Amino acid sequence: MLSSTTIWVAFALYMCFLLGVAFYVTQKEKKQQEGESLLKTSVAWPILVMTYIASLMSTWVFFAGPGAYYRGGLGYWISEMSYIALFPIIAHFTMNKVWLINQEKGGDFVTPADFYYERFKSPVLRTILGLIFLTASFPYISSVLVAIANAADYATGGAINYQMAVIVVGLIMTIFVCIGGVKSAATADTVQGLLFIGLLWFIVIACLIVGFGGSLSTAIDTLWTNSPAFFSYPGPDGWVTNASRFGYPFACAIGWTIMLPHVFVRAGYFGDNLKSQRKLSYMTPVLQGIVWTGTMLIGLIGLALVSDLAKSDTELIIPYMIHNFVTAFNPTLAVMMMVGFFVGALAVGLSTANAFLTVASGIVASDLIKNTFHINVPKEKEGMVNRIIIAVLGLGALVIALNPPELIFTLIMFSIAIVMPLFPVLVFGLYWKKATKQAAIVSTVVGTVLVLMTYLVWHLGDTWYGAIGLFGATITMVVVSLFTQQDAADSKEFYLTYERANERFYEVQE
Repeated sequence: MLSSTTIWVAFALYMCFLLGVAFYVTQKEKKQQEGESLLKTSVAWPILVMTYIASLMSTWVFFAGPGAYYRGGLGYWISEMSYIALFPIIAHFTMNKVWLINQEKGGDFVTPADFYYERFKSPVLRTILGLIFLTASFPYISSVLVAIANAADYATGGAINYQMAVIVVGLIMTIFVCIGGVKSAATADTVQGLLFIGLLWFIVIACLIVGFGGSLSTAIDTLWTNSPAFFSYPGPDGWVTNASRFGYPFACAIGWTIMLPHVFVRAGYFGDNLKSQRKLSYMTPVLQGIVWTGTMLIGLIGLALVSDLAKSDTELIIPYMIHNFVTAFNPTLAVMMMVGFFVGALAVGLSTANAFLTVASGIVASDLIKNTFHINVPKEKEGMVNRIIIAVLGLGALVIALNPPELIFTLIMFSIAIVMPLFPVLVFGLYWKKATKQAAIVSTVVGTVLVLMTYLVWHLGDTWYGAIGLFGATITMVVVSLFTQQDAADSKEFYLTYERANERFYEVQE
């Protein structure tokens, strides 16, 4: 186990790293006279790809992912791989078009609702979407604080109090975003992404060496003998049912990789040119495959070593293996791995939390304060107001994290599910000129209610997630559009904008 001093030093060093990035980026922007903007940016493809990956992964990498593979087995990994392959297709037909329209409008979009408003011209829809995206943000941010605090608590054998760790991590996250904004977060993600991927595979290889002499085939043979359910449905915990085999990859392919607010703005707004967008589409599946294969191997090795962990303990399989197996093998290696586990969790967790917090603050500032309540903030005070909003939201997520549910997985998947019904509105808005704002509003409400019923009434949230809400929203969008009308002038400029952008970015290149 690590001493509390080691963890506090790691916290301090990481805080210095984040503040250094924030200072560097803000000073560079001032020299380039780009002005101050905490909420929007434009970055080259290496940073775009890494900030997307880093903000996407969150607590899955060192907690929820390995724990899910421990409980769900190989079938769960197959589900992961199936939706990863869909990303280039979905991104091409949706997010690349979102990017084109944003570029033609001068890159002024800040929140996902900005794009929807451009198409439907409905203030009511903007407000509803803002509230839904904000609802998705809080559980996800809280899941990061929960995970990192659990890591500190476990790594020190309880020497660092869970609540204290939540407070410290929450303050680190909030201060960084207040000072640096979205471009600082994207730049830090490039380093953090490479760091957590490297640490993940270091842990995989070290655990395989300690547990099975470096032989993956020996680990697989052990599983085949002791836990054969790993290789079949519904998995060791009976968790990957027929419903979840459909509901889970569907939820991730749409809700997780596209519709969560922080990945929506990264995939649709951040790229500095069309080449960056294409790089994002092609490279994201490769990097996701590398990360998820690493987390699957951790679950595999962990289950091969010990098969009777309680459900809540499965998300701590990495520190469990380090404490119970690596320490006896080589105490120095155990310390190195525990530090790597904590730093990796900090890196990948804060990447996601920073991204979510920035977008959530934009939702409050733009969708709610400016466009719903029509409060106009003077230009010179926007930065200060945004920082106040970020601080309030960060503290709100911190409060939720102080009393979390049993599994981090639960927080994450609810966030994913609640935004899934917004996808049909996006698709029909892009491709169907007869889609109306009335349909978009009703579809959004119906889909959201169905997701809440899936979780709270039917208790099917752990298998269907947001799929029922998505199907209900799709049907509602079509039916209501057929029975309502919207002034064609509302969407005329939207489609003209897309045609101009298409000519500028595609046809000119050809």
